[in-house]
Amino acid sequence: MTAEILWETGARADREAIFRYLYQEAGLPVASATDDKLVSMVSILRENPLAGVKAGKTAKQRKLVVPRFPFIIVYVAEKTAVRILRILHTSRKIAGRYGKR
Repeated sequence: MTAEILWETGARADREAIFRYLYQEAGLPVASATDDKLVSMVSILRENPLAGVKAGKTAKQRKLVVPRFPFIIVYVAEKTAVRILRILHTSRKIAGRYGKR
């Protein structure tokens, strides 16, 4: 089964902020490569929504660690869709930032 990917407002804002920061600090190639990696990891969830591990207070909330990058993708796997909630930097204090779902 292929799940639809839905980017929540917080995740879209996180992705844009990550791109802008990396573009400013390291240039377009680094910002683009990072964004490509995030999109690639999210596309894994299209075919395998349970690829991440359980996270948060609800059974549906999960997180997917991005290998070799300091980011965690927080999402909810539903029957026909995967909702991307946030993309968080691993150095941030993330308790309570997943959002109430």
